[in-house]
Amino acid sequence: MTEPAREVPRSPAVVHNTISGHGPHTSIQAGAIDTLHVYAPRHEVPVPRQVRPVPAAYTDRVEERDRLMAWIAAQPDHVVPVILVHGPPGVGKTTFVERLVHGLADRYAGGQLQADLSSADGPARVSDVLGRLLRAVQPGPLPAGDDELAGWWRSATAARPPMCLLLDGVTHADQIRALTPGGAGHLVVATSRLPLPELVAQGAALLPLGPFDHDAARAYLSRCLGVGRLDREPEAVTRLVALSAGLPGALAVGIARLALNPSRPLSTVVGALEASQIRTGTGLAHNRPGAIVSAALDTAYADLPRPATRLYRKAALLPGDTIDAHLAAAITVRTPIEAGADLADLAASGLLLRDAAGHPVRGPVYRYTGTSLVHARVQAAREETDGADTEAQVRACDWYLATATAAERLLTPSHRPLARTYVYRPEHPVEFGGRQAALSWLDAQSADLMATVRAAYASGRFGAVWQLVHAMWPWWRSARVYGLWIEAHYLGLDAARLAGDPIAEQEIRNTLGVGLRGTRVFNEAIACFTDVLAAARDRKDTRAEGQALHELGATTHEAGRPEEAVGFLEQARALRERRQDRRGVALTDILLGQVHLTRGHVAAAVGVFVSARAALVEVADPHDAARALAWLGRAHSLAGDHEAAEQAGRQAHEEFVENGSRQWIAHSLEMLGQSMAAAGRGEDAITFYTRALEQYSGVSAVDTERVRRWLKGAR
Repeated sequence: MTEPAREVPRSPAVVHNTISGHGPHTSIQAGAIDTLHVYAPRHEVPVPRQVRPVPAAYTDRVEERDRLMAWIAAQPDHVVPVILVHGPPGVGKTTFVERLVHGLADRYAGGQLQADLSSADGPARVSDVLGRLLRAVQPGPLPAGDDELAGWWRSATAARPPMCLLLDGVTHADQIRALTPGGAGHLVVATSRLPLPELVAQGAALLPLGPFDHDAARAYLSRCLGVGRLDREPEAVTRLVALSAGLPGALAVGIARLALNPSRPLSTVVGALEASQIRTGTGLAHNRPGAIVSAALDTAYADLPRPATRLYRKAALLPGDTIDAHLAAAITVRTPIEAGADLADLAASGLLLRDAAGHPVRGPVYRYTGTSLVHARVQAAREETDGADTEAQVRACDWYLATATAAERLLTPSHRPLARTYVYRPEHPVEFGGRQAALSWLDAQSADLMATVRAAYASGRFGAVWQLVHAMWPWWRSARVYGLWIEAHYLGLDAARLAGDPIAEQEIRNTLGVGLRGTRVFNEAIACFTDVLAAARDRKDTRAEGQALHELGATTHEAGRPEEAVGFLEQARALRERRQDRRGVALTDILLGQVHLTRGHVAAAVGVFVSARAALVEVADPHDAARALAWLGRAHSLAGDHEAAEQAGRQAHEEFVENGSRQWIAHSLEMLGQSMAAAGRGEDAITFYTRALEQYSGVSAVDTERVRRWLKGAR
């Protein structure tokens, strides 16, 4: 390996801030803990339709499908039926259940969810799968504990119309039990290589899926290659079906090879497949479906150009589940255009699957099947030199770090700059077209980023661990998937300590505290910020000291301890004043004003908000100036000056609309509703709450539920 290249940190820029927490004690994060403002139009959460489209070449399985449809129709309304389709690799389980679920779309108004329970390193974590499923039906922050996450899933689904859940690649019955929706009337359809007979005692239907018979296999080949091509070589067709053992997966690989070369005779493909089975000792005599599919993959692999086979081997060594042209280019030291062509070749040969819908930033996205991943790793073990797995993982990790850092700096330019170290600096970084593109990339890559963090920690690459966790800050704040947030930050904190980087340790501990506060584990959050405060004072880092005091004030305020909050905030304010940090003072004043309101000191709150508003206007921070004005409106309302409250609230809302901060557009409408209710203007309150509800929908289920309660009270 080459010597790591160290990147010089950038200069700090303007800090932005946002709300966090739940319920009425909304607090503000500021200073080194940067804010993410997402400028996006309001949208409704769509009914999920996640199940992949059924291929046009889908063939046969009518009897099995009809049997299951009849079984579903016979189930009582008060249960959640479970179907398990099991069979060997390559038999077509996933395609069959996808076809089944699509045929049931009209019966399940709640939509269709699909989750893959396998990953590059074994069974997926149930908590990770739960998080992804919950985000599809209930936007907003998610709890950290596994039990609480499962409870949220059952509660969220119990409140929804009946839905279909497809679980692909199940390895044990507990996975199905943990992911079964709450309530009644839903349907769970799962696939597994194993029969899992323990499910029968719970009333599940188990369907073994076998290979195609000769007629079905021929029909499948005919759909893909055309009747004429098959009629010209009937003997070759018979041999191909026999060699493939009727397995759709093995047939698909042969079809892909023939489609790439329309003039190639079927007999040549059959001959290559026979040779592969002889060489590897597989075939019908051994009755091993997995080996038969692997032999088919061998023949496809042998036909590919060297750059494509090299990519096939190296990508299989990565911890993540998806790959695109930029990542492929990073691990093979090629251009994205060249790597993209290699990926297309692999998909055309049946060695990779291409997702039906690409990504606006990533482009086409590819993944291995379970069988092809094993096959690729076997090829890597045979052909790659010692250390190739480490190099591929380090190159991928460096690419993820560089790209996540680019997104971080675009989305949160004042997040405290920390150095980045690379062993292999990526030559072709992703270029984001704007803030929304950067956030979209982070969201799409979050699972693979998390897998990379875990793998880097396991491999002892501690610098990469904390740097990745630090770079993912915009996603932590946007997605608020607290289970992953806290897991990653504990790994990052330990990694920073082991790497001997006290500044990194301080920053990771600080954002860990923010995550703990988000889960309302206040004592642990306070312990984090107290440790940060002590370290900052030891280093005489007044910037970090002021930030820690501010965070302690925010946390004790949310914990319902306003007297302590005032003490911390006044210390933070004095320290920031000595540093002549006018903006920092104003930000602390906004939070201090909220604490005054909680304590009933309305006149003091009005004065603080007026001062904060003036300072933030002067330092050209329109977003936070609007926040100060919104809170000033609430203070006027509580003081009984309803005219001033309405004027301030409406102006703040207009400023948020102009700035494009959706969260605060909604929150300012909610605050106006509260002010109208206090003024006895019930109809106006209902109007503002209704508008706030529309804005919160698709952003935060917690905020949506709170406004529903306000609306119910106003009516």
